[in-house]
Amino acid sequence: MNLAALVQSQTLATLLAALAPGAGLEPGKTVEARLLSLGKDGTATALIDGVKIDLVLAGPEVRQAALQPGTMLTLKIEAPEDGGTGVRATLLAARQPGEALAPPAQLVPIDGPRREPALAPLAPETGRSAKPPVPQAAPPGLPASSPRLIGASSSALLPIPATIAAAPASAQLLQSEAAPSPRALAGPLMGEALARQDSLAPLFANLQVLANGTISLVLPKPLMGLIDQILAQAMPAERRPVTGKSLKQAVARSGLFLDAQEARLPSRASDRAEAAAPGVSPHSDLKAGLRALGDMLRPLVAPDATAPGLKPARAEPRTAEQAASEPEAHIRPSPPRRDGALAPQSIAEPSLSAGEKPLVIARTLLDQTEAALDRVKLAQFASLPPEPNRPEVAQGQRWVTEIPLAFQAGAAILPLHIEKDPPRRGPSGVEAPLWRVRFALDAEPMGPLQGVVTLQGRAVSVSLWAEREGTSQFLRGAAPDLQAALANAQFEDGTVDIHTGQPQARRATAGQFLDRLS
Repeated sequence: MNLAALVQSQTLATLLAALAPGAGLEPGKTVEARLLSLGKDGTATALIDGVKIDLVLAGPEVRQAALQPGTMLTLKIEAPEDGGTGVRATLLAARQPGEALAPPAQLVPIDGPRREPALAPLAPETGRSAKPPVPQAAPPGLPASSPRLIGASSSALLPIPATIAAAPASAQLLQSEAAPSPRALAGPLMGEALARQDSLAPLFANLQVLANGTISLVLPKPLMGLIDQILAQAMPAERRPVTGKSLKQAVARSGLFLDAQEARLPSRASDRAEAAAPGVSPHSDLKAGLRALGDMLRPLVAPDATAPGLKPARAEPRTAEQAASEPEAHIRPSPPRRDGALAPQSIAEPSLSAGEKPLVIARTLLDQTEAALDRVKLAQFASLPPEPNRPEVAQGQRWVTEIPLAFQAGAAILPLHIEKDPPRRGPSGVEAPLWRVRFALDAEPMGPLQGVVTLQGRAVSVSLWAEREGTSQFLRGAAPDLQAALANAQFEDGTVDIHTGQPQARRATAGQFLDRLS
């Protein structure tokens, strides 16, 4: 493989471009803050748009508000008093999850500089839906309907130097229960996916031998056309260089954002075929293609499933005894996680051979298609923001996905973690967001390797870990060329570190899939 072209891509940073700050704290705006801690001396810490604020609670209403960590504060920004430069904010409401809004209390922020970046609600209310919700807010260049994640806390403080008036007595307090988080809604649906999930590599291996005509079998033309569309989703990794644009397109078509795109379609779409608009058709999205392939294979496996009043059959997962009885039991990779180690998936050997019965071929493809779909769903689940009351909220935004890479020998799977830390306040003001792209790859002749690319403004660094000493030596020889390419692209620093072995394992958060298999 041409790893140097992959690593030295000068346009890779386009995937990590920082978001420009918006407008400041304009009078008349209403923002939401989450109370993180409350001291006995009347001081408090709140989280607004991923930045911590130190507050001083004032006024007799405080004792009546029953504030405690986790309370959602609704603040209205007001104009400064007497032409001052400070900003005043009125506490309109205080709400505990699952409880009615509390009476208003006064908040007086500690003195400090005014913050300019725009504010946005931290925990927007999401409606209940029968479909598992998917995260929103993708990096620049990805679909606008992509996952939105809760921002992380920052060590910077956001003081508002002013006194805050008491909320008007006539303010109407809405009483409603807190809507469940997207993760809480989707979690109960993940048990079956955890039992069935598998890598895309085995499916791509069998689809490739069918497309090449290695197996003498007459398949319906629509099915062969769909197989070609799915194979075309793999990003070429040898015959032409991997660029930032091609990587960005591959992430956008990985299936991570499909459900969010479909949610934006008109509600009159009554079935899946109508909902598959040109933007989310099988040839332009991996998950859409896998879903269409499963729909096409089910009637071949269970023809009666298409009869009126019957639900299409879904292939049942193999039992442990069935898997152990196979000649060479396939070891499934660990499911995608929001944190923890990445799981590179090497090129798989096809399990189909000449002389297979059509029913066996259809059932094998259906099993592998459903397993690959479940893995995409687990990646979507891993990209959802963590539970509001869990400390992982400090991790910032994260997108978890997997990209098939096309090599001459087959398709290897590239897991990607795209992370964004919120802006921090430094000595010279608010700093640019910190972006990281973590990846892992296992392809010959280089073997397993992992890497992380970090970008903040124009400062970039690259770290690579290769398990083979020969690969490490090759990468060290290519490092000067990569540093020169970064300098020509006007990046600062351009540090490149090469290591032999594996990166230090990131400790996976406990409870991510607790009780999902029961």
